[in-house]
Amino acid sequence: PSIGLEQPRCVAWEPAFLADLEWILLHALSRLGRPDGESAYLRLSTRPVEQDPAGVPAEETARARRRAAVLAGGYRLREATEPPRVTLAGMGAVMPEVLAAADELQSGGVPVDVVCITSADLLYRALQARRGLRPGDDSVLTALFGGERATPTVTVLDGHPHTLSFLAAINDAPTTSLGVQDFGQSGDVEDLYRHYGIDADTIVG
Repeated sequence: PSIGLEQPRCVAWEPAFLADLEWILLHALSRLGRPDGESAYLRLSTRPVEQDPAGVPAEETARARRRAAVLAGGYRLREATEPPRVTLAGMGAVMPEVLAAADELQSGGVPVDVVCITSADLLYRALQARRGLRPGDDSVLTALFGGERATPTVTVLDGHPHTLSFLAAINDAPTTSLGVQDFGQSGDVEDLYRHYGIDADTIVG
C-alpha cells in the first residue's frame, strides 16, 4: 500500500467490492489529462469476494450517497442498532473476514460498526486537513468515526498494518492495527490469513 500512498499527485485506492471499483475507475478516468487532475493507483486482488454483502442501495438517492462516500474514502457498511462498543475498519480483500468477525461479535452481544475503507490515502489527507496541515475537507472522518460512533477500533487489511494505524489519531481512541508484516509463505487464503493474524478469529480476539 505504501507505493500508492507515497506517490505525489496520485490517489491510492483499495476497493473491496465491484460497485466501488466501477465508481472509482470512472472517477479516476475523469481526473486524467486536466490541469487540476491527478493519477490513480489501484491495489486490487484476484481473490473472489461475495458481492451481496456490499449492500449497494437500489434507490437512486441512497445509491448516489454511497457513491459519494466511496469516492470520499469509505463508508459505514454496517451500523449497530445500539451504541457500538467497537468499530471494525477493513480495506480491500479482507472484508469477508471483517464481516465474519462482526457477525461473531454481534452474536456474542457486542454491538459493532463496520467501516469499509476505499482509500486510506484520502482518509489520511482528511486528517491532515483537520490538523490544518493541508487544504481540504475532513467531513468523511466525522461520517465514519465521529460522534457517538467514536469507539475503540480494529483496522484490517492484506498489507502492512501501519497503512491504517493513523486512524487512531481521529478520536484518540484505542486502535489495534492488523495486517501483514512478513512474506514468503505459501498456502491457501484461509491458512495464510490465519498465519498472518488477519482472519476472523484474530479480529474477534
